[in-house]
Amino acid sequence: MTRSQRGKSPGDRSRRGITVLEVCLGIAVLVTAVLGFSKTMVMIEHAHQRTREVGLATQAARQVLERIQAEAFPEAFRRYNGEPNDDPGGAGTAPGKNFAVPGLSAVAGDPDGLPGEVVFPCPPGQPGVLHEDVADPALGMPRDLNGDGVINGAINYATTYSILPVRVRVRWVSSAGPGLVELRTMLGNY
Repeated sequence: MTRSQRGKSPGDRSRRGITVLEVCLGIAVLVTAVLGFSKTMVMIEHAHQRTREVGLATQAARQVLERIQAEAFPEAFRRYNGEPNDDPGGAGTAPGKNFAVPGLSAVAGDPDGLPGEVVFPCPPGQPGVLHEDVADPALGMPRDLNGDGVINGAINYATTYSILPVRVRVRWVSSAGPGLVELRTMLGNY
């Protein structure tokens, strides 16, 4: 009797088709791959959204810094601080410290509902008073702002400061999470 005429062994019969276990393992591997791909796509979308938002925030902050730099130096602080009563053109006529950024939403609880903010070295609750002795390491403060060699309290912002530290900050929230962009510079009148 030849080998082909003899009956196949029981082990040979199990090799004829795919077993249920092999199908289940194949499906599990496929599902794992699809889930991994989906997660990667979601992460890529969030990263793309975050990049777009950071670009919007950075562009808006740069534009505000450029507008501050374009001001007559003695009026820059008065036009962009948080005190509307000292505006050069009369109360409430200057842009002030807060600004909108199209495409971005302010963080929850922001009192003015605008994501952009200009920050000068002013003590809390005194937005119209420039202080040399405010502790703000991000702005290099305390610092002699009027060049008299002494770091003291309030200075006459309209006539005596020759260095103006400024920070432009944009804080927002989106489906990609909270975001923050901050630009800092020192303006000088030399």
